[in-house]
Amino acid sequence: MRSTNKKFISALACASAMTALAIIDPVGVTKTHQVAQAATDTVPAKSAGVDVSSWQGKDLTQQAKSGAQFAVVKVSEGTNYQNPRAQGQISSAEQNNMMTLGYHYTHFGDNSNQAVQEGNYAVNSAKSAGLQQGSYLAADWEQDPNNKTTGSIEDNTNAITSFMDTVHNGGYNPMLYSSESLLKNRVDTNKITEKYPNSLWVAKYKTNGREDNPDYNYFPSMDNVAIWQYTQNWRGQNVDGNVNVVPLSNKGNGASQNSSSNASTSTNTSNVNTSSQSSSQAPANPFINDNKTVDTSWVKQEGTFTTGGAINLRTGASTNSSVIAQLPANTEVKYDAYSTKGNYTWLRQPRANNQYGYLVGRANGQDWGTFKTNSVANEVTKPATNNNNVDKPAENTNKPAQNTAKPSQPVHNNTNTNVNSDWTKQNGVFVTGGEINLRTGASTNSSVIAQLPANTEVKYDAYRTEGQYTWLRQPRANGQYGYLVGRNNGNAWGTFKEGSAEASKPATNNKPAQNNNKPSQPVHNNTNTNVNSDWTKQNGVFVTGGEINLRTGASTNSKVISLLPTNTEVKYDAYRTEGQYTWLRQPRANGQYGYLVGRNNGNAWGTFKEGSAEASKPATNNKPAQNNNKPSQPVHNNTNTNVNSDWTKQNGVFVTGGEINLRTGASTNSSVIAQLPANTEVKYDAYRTEGQYTWLRQPRANGQYGYLVGRNNGNAWGTFKEGSAEASKPANTNFNKPVQQNTQKQVATNNNATWTKQNGTFITGGAINLRTGASTKSPIIETLPINTVIKYDAYYRSGNYVWLRQPRANGQYGYLVGRLNNQVWGTYR
Repeated sequence: MRSTNKKFISALACASAMTALAIIDPVGVTKTHQVAQAATDTVPAKSAGVDVSSWQGKDLTQQAKSGAQFAVVKVSEGTNYQNPRAQGQISSAEQNNMMTLGYHYTHFGDNSNQAVQEGNYAVNSAKSAGLQQGSYLAADWEQDPNNKTTGSIEDNTNAITSFMDTVHNGGYNPMLYSSESLLKNRVDTNKITEKYPNSLWVAKYKTNGREDNPDYNYFPSMDNVAIWQYTQNWRGQNVDGNVNVVPLSNKGNGASQNSSSNASTSTNTSNVNTSSQSSSQAPANPFINDNKTVDTSWVKQEGTFTTGGAINLRTGASTNSSVIAQLPANTEVKYDAYSTKGNYTWLRQPRANNQYGYLVGRANGQDWGTFKTNSVANEVTKPATNNNNVDKPAENTNKPAQNTAKPSQPVHNNTNTNVNSDWTKQNGVFVTGGEINLRTGASTNSSVIAQLPANTEVKYDAYRTEGQYTWLRQPRANGQYGYLVGRNNGNAWGTFKEGSAEASKPATNNKPAQNNNKPSQPVHNNTNTNVNSDWTKQNGVFVTGGEINLRTGASTNSKVISLLPTNTEVKYDAYRTEGQYTWLRQPRANGQYGYLVGRNNGNAWGTFKEGSAEASKPATNNKPAQNNNKPSQPVHNNTNTNVNSDWTKQNGVFVTGGEINLRTGASTNSSVIAQLPANTEVKYDAYRTEGQYTWLRQPRANGQYGYLVGRNNGNAWGTFKEGSAEASKPANTNFNKPVQQNTQKQVATNNNATWTKQNGTFITGGAINLRTGASTKSPIIETLPINTVIKYDAYYRSGNYVWLRQPRANGQYGYLVGRLNNQVWGTYR
């Protein structure tokens, strides 16, 4: 590996500035830019750079003055977090003449569908933060409790590629960040860099301490590296340090533009691009075309072709030629000529450095997408099919072996025509209620074009009932159609939007019992109808007090539609008592209903909101002893009443300093209702001291109460908010103390000079120990569960760890790890 690294250093040292910067887009659009652009748009190889998040401040002047020429700014994470400092950091970088890049901290792991959602979220977040389109936007794919890296290499790679494709389609240049170990062991980087050359941003450290400059003996032994992150403490500034090993340019990814000019040829050595080509677009090893551009069988024609499905872009007009990239559906390709060879009509796409890419536009006369041709005299006719004698090569010349190495198949031929007389015309919009197959014909035996995910909007122009299924017809490119099931036995598999001619919605007659080859099943059928005479009409809102099953009927034997989490608001229109349970009826799409338990033996399983006709709230009579198949259990019955004379009335708010049990009575022997996580706000109306414990009483729904410890031997187990009658806060009594659990003493003070003051919020990404000091040897106060919100006031670096300091009651502090080896253990807000 050292010899490879030396070759890298030698090649890097030979890199020189070029007069033009050629950017090769993965889908083949080529453009050139002058290196003399503003410093914020381009940086030469071997430039220093930093990456920042909300952990750092908005002002990057110090980093710029220290020599940083580019900054990679975190814009978002998952699908619900945006860096609140991103806009300021990007603005500061630009003001300091630094080139700006962005990154998104991923949660999608090996899930391609989620990767697309996060890609769209990252693109929107980047735009909101002011990151110019055409800039680099990286997927930060790390080992994290929220990001599964243990999936198969294929699944991991597909998910990452889906994210990068989405970023590219959104107008940004995709890049992938991770550690050398993960990239080598959990990702097929060859597949990624075949599509997005030189798109890797790799972390590998010589030491976890301060590093001012990269030691290239530790350069990651990998191809297609654009940026190397070599330290987490660059020049003593506690910020990640990077160096770009190829020139970088923020001048567009080619997703929406196309301009070409002659670009300088380049020679690449090992994994280093010694030309001035864009890192995520310039191939590390340029392809050599195996078809000459002067081939007389090519017909000149400038036009635009939009792929109808995934099609391979190759180095030559042959299915035996190497694949440059697989172009996804709806990719626009600008071509300058075409040629028919055997079954295929090939299109020629100009690329950088006088190179070309080749893709199939027709097979056996069938268009594999949509042609848009320029309206000039000799360019209006799209490429001829094999039935044409114009410039047709010798019959079967260069014909691929039958189906051997054929390009990926895009558009399917329909097996049902659109002129079928039994189709009923209707223009409407259907939103899938679950995954549904889109097929080439109105039959479950027809080929699957794609599997539409839940919540996909489909515009249809006609419907037809065939057996148990009502099919919808979706117009597609070139007069083609796709077909999907809208109803099964009359039950909608999604939602028909208003304006979709609901009055004449697809009929449900003529339903045989056929059920083979059925599409994936979305919506459940209800087993209880809404016309049952023993339902009492009542419009109201119910908030679940715990996890409760939503079912297809008012029975614990009915199918579960979903498990509603705690605090879910459910609008219901009627209720009914069946045995021990009072069921609530929830209207759903297309006249369907969901059913959930609102009470068990008269005890509410949540809260009925004001305006929910509480005066006539669901009755609690007729309760048999039946308890089988019961829904998940939410609210417990109190064993201590609220009329106890030794309770002291006091309205206040208590914020838990750690996990505390909420119980049915003021006793450690009482049943636990829930375990309240740290930083939970609890409104209480009274307190009482019982032995070593001071208990707080929390009013709950329907006249019930919950009880929790507020103090132990006088030590607060959290914070009493201002206005909580602090002057008369629960007394610190010392009598009748059973075996006591003493609060751990702090071993690290809060005035340590090595602590950097910073007020922030950290959300744990997994279970993390809260300790009495900033050391793994300090006693554990508690283990914080995943998604615990921690407010900290300072941080401190100690070895591999970055510690956060959490203020607690009575001037005490808790300490937890926020980073290990620069890997974030949660989310900073």
